[in-house]
Amino acid sequence: MEALRYLTDDERVRLLARAETRAYEPNEVILDEGEEHEEIYIIVKGSARVEKTTPTGRVCIDRMGPGEAFGEMSLLDASPTNSAVTADEACEVFVFHLGNIADLLEEDPVLAANLYHSLAVTLARRLRERNRAE
Repeated sequence: MEALRYLTDDERVRLLARAETRAYEPNEVILDEGEEHEEIYIIVKGSARVEKTTPTGRVCIDRMGPGEAFGEMSLLDASPTNSAVTADEACEVFVFHLGNIADLLEEDPVLAANLYHSLAVTLARRLRERNRAE
C-alpha cells in the first residue's frame, strides 16, 4: 500500500485493524472542499478525482487510485480541506479517524514516525507533480 510504504508489515496490520471501511458509488463525494475533519483516507479499490471549485464549477485537478491517501493535509494542520475528492467509479476506502489511532501513535513512537514519514513522502510527491504540471 503506497500510502503506508514506510510502515513494517506488523505496524500496517495494527493500524489497519483500527480503520473503518467505506464504499462510495460513482460520482459520490467522499470528502468535500472546505470540510473540517480528522481522518486520513486510503483508496483500496476503484478510483477518485480531486476537484477544485472555480467560478464556472468544479474542475478535476488530479486522479487517485488504489493505495493513495488523501485528507492528510487537513489532519496534519487542522485546516479545512482545500479540494474535494469524488469517486470516479465504485470506490472502497479505509478511513483512519484520529481518535481511533491517537493512542496507538502515542504508545508506539516508531509506528508514528513511520506513518508521518509515509505521509510526508506522499505530500512531497504531490507537490513535485503539481510543480511539473505548471
